[in-house]
Order: sequence, then structure tokens, then C-alpha cells
Amino acid sequence: MPANVSKVGVKYLLESVMLRLGLRSQNQPRVQISNISSNESDALQAPTPPTAIPLLTILRRLPSLFPRSFSESYQDFKQFHSNQERIQQDLLSTFPIFDTTSQNNNVIAKFLKVPIDNQGNYINELCIKPASPSKPLKHLIFIHGYGAGLGFFIKNLEHLSSVNNEWCIHAIDLPGFGFSSRPKFPFQYGKINSSEVNTWFHARIYKWFEKRSLLERPQSNLIVAHSLGAYLMAHYANKYPTHFKKLVMCSPAGVCHSKNIIQDKLNKNIQKHANLNPPWWYSALWDMNFSPFSLIRHSGPLGSKITSGWSYKRFKKYPLQDLNQSSLSEKQFELLHRYTYNIFNRPGSGEYLLPFVLGCGGVPRDALEDTIFKNVNDTRLFKAKCDWVWMYGENDWMNKDGAQTISYNMNNTYGSNKSKVIIVPGAGHHLYFDNYPFFNREIINEMNDI
Repeated sequence: MPANVSKVGVKYLLESVMLRLGLRSQNQPRVQISNISSNESDALQAPTPPTAIPLLTILRRLPSLFPRSFSESYQDFKQFHSNQERIQQDLLSTFPIFDTTSQNNNVIAKFLKVPIDNQGNYINELCIKPASPSKPLKHLIFIHGYGAGLGFFIKNLEHLSSVNNEWCIHAIDLPGFGFSSRPKFPFQYGKINSSEVNTWFHARIYKWFEKRSLLERPQSNLIVAHSLGAYLMAHYANKYPTHFKKLVMCSPAGVCHSKNIIQDKLNKNIQKHANLNPPWWYSALWDMNFSPFSLIRHSGPLGSKITSGWSYKRFKKYPLQDLNQSSLSEKQFELLHRYTYNIFNRPGSGEYLLPFVLGCGGVPRDALEDTIFKNVNDTRLFKAKCDWVWMYGENDWMNKDGAQTISYNMNNTYGSNKSKVIIVPGAGHHLYFDNYPFFNREIINEMNDI
């Protein structure tokens, strides 16, 4: 590493946490959402792509950036080293349908470690199935995005698990993410083709499908994948064309090359407070697989406090649609923060996929519109047989234009029901959480179509 890069290590670590975890500058514009109850009237911060916040801005805001108390952070640190995986079960216990005191439980839920090779590696799965299923079952499968885990789907799993007795719901942690095993990531950007990295993930996901007997009736499989997970599953669908009936791409990463990935109406204000053109060394560190999670891993008892800079802004008192029906309880929030800290604090592995997919700033290396969707009429390039649903938040920083073009081309070629684009009102990049009532209803509609 060049000497002048090493001198800015502290600056990089601080800015990198802000960049990849999505914290925003203090004066950033806000987007107001209508129909929010008065006691939850805080405005949503406008979602942004990954950008570096100037160091002076970070230093000014340090007292408020990381709201977790020191004592709470220390307790989280001790819990992590005593029994880190217990947090999954504690999070699940907040679902009303899983009340252990009830004699009328309609579902069975359990965590599984599904072996995927002979080296002891496994995929962590939450499986929720009806106690008295209708045979044969259909399967709804949730796949998270970068740096996340299956627990982030808490408000979807909580409500969709009680839909009917025809569906088995699976939520998995991608290889090297969440509570899946964390093998050493064998690739370095610039030394290997990105297709080989995709294959590394796909081989392990394939093994999970196989071990869970999900290839016996693939037309009953519905995939819901977010962001980087959606990018991986798009390539998977093209490699294994018949493994599922439908793929829901939730704010997918890497679709198009448009550099205008921020909405025009927000450009001027965001550019005042965020560095959209980071220095060369910043891009170099991005490509070298430097991860902000390494700061959390080396912060000891302060790791949970640093994590709170993201989790408190992501989950606490977040304004949602239909709050009178349900919202994130204080208990769920507390558990979700600790869950986030636990998965951020585990050894680095799958997260190092990022520079192979996206360049610094979030622009794709190999956009899907230039690879598998370049010509949907050419069956040598476009092999996927599944139907496609593209979902974006109304205030998403991901550009929906590429998906709209792809969807238009697919429908012209294969019929009007092959692909569609859905906009989730009032939501940003984490649309499955930002407006989960609307999102869940749309997923139920897709389930009813299988």
C-alpha cells in the first residue's frame, strides 16, 4: 500500500463506515411520507448511493453518530462472545404466531445449518412451515443483500408466515454472510474474472437447493432477493433456468450503467454534503477488499456502539405505512440492533464480493443490461425461464430505468406476463422494511399467482 494511503487510515475507516453502511450528512434533504400517524411523524431521510462523507462533517457529528451507550455496547460485546447465535432465536420469539404458550400453533419454525461441502461449510436457514400442510407445499425463499442477513426480513417473515398452509417459507444467509459459515474468501479483485466469483456463490446456493429438495418441483418456488442478492440470483437464474417459477428482484444492484443513480430532484442538495467523487486512494481501498466491518471487528466493546450508527437510523422509530396495523416494537428493535452487530462482527467472507460487482460509488462493473439481458431474443445469452418482478422504492437510489427497459423487451418477446415493475410508495432501498405492509401485499399477490 502506498505510504500516503496508510497515513489516512483513520480517515478511511470512518468514511468507509459511513459509505458502505449508508449514513448521511447532517443537512441532507428529507422526504416526507403521507399518511403517517402523528406519533411517528419523523421524516424519512432521502436514500442515497454509497458516498464518502467529508471527515470534518463526521468529526462534528461524532457525539450523535453512534447513539448506543457505552454500557450497552459492552453488554452486547459480552453476549456476542458467550452465545452469538442465540440472537436469532430471540428475534424469532417476537413473532406473535410463535407464542410458545399457545396450544394452537399453526406453524413450525426452526433454524437449520444445511451442509454445502465436505469442509464443514453450511448455509444458515430459517424454515417456517405449516403444522398441517397442504401437500405438496409451495416454497417462498428470501435472500438478503450486501452485509445483511435473514433477520432483516423480520417484518415480512412475521406476517407472511400466517398466510395459509400451502407455503413453506425459507430465509437464508448467503454463503459467507449472516450466520452461515464464514470460509476464507478465495478471490481478490483484479486477479480473477468476476464470473468465477459468481460461480463460487452459485455452486453453494445450488447445493442448498439440492439438499432441501427444492429442485423436485421447481415450478412451486418463488424467490425474493434484495440488492446484491438479487444480482447473484439473476445470474443464477440464467445459469440454472428451471430452478424456480418466479424471481422478485428487490432494488437490485448492478442492473444498468446509468451514473445518475440519484434522483435528479435530490442531486444538488446531496452533492453539497457528500463526496460523490471520492479520492483515488478511496477507490483503491474499495478494490482491495477493505471492508468497514473490519473496524467493528477490531473495536472490541465499542463495536456495537459503532454499529448503532447504522442500525438506529435504519430501524428505530422509522416511519412506515399503516402503522396502526403493526410497527417495529421496542423489543424487536433492540434485538434487531444486537442481531445486526452480531453479523457485522463475524469474520469477513462473502462481503468481499462487493468490488467484483460494483465500483466505488455503486456503479456496476458488468451491468445486467449488458450481460444476460443484452438481447432477450438470443437464447444463447438469455436462458432464464422464470417470470420476473422488479420492485423499487419510490425514493430508491437504485435506478429503475434499466429494469423498465428490460421488462419492456421481455414482454415484447415472451408475452405481457413475463416481467413487470412495481414501485413501493414511500420506500427507499430497503423497501421490504420501509413499507412492509405494501411490500407484503405485493408478495402475497405473487404467491397467489403460483
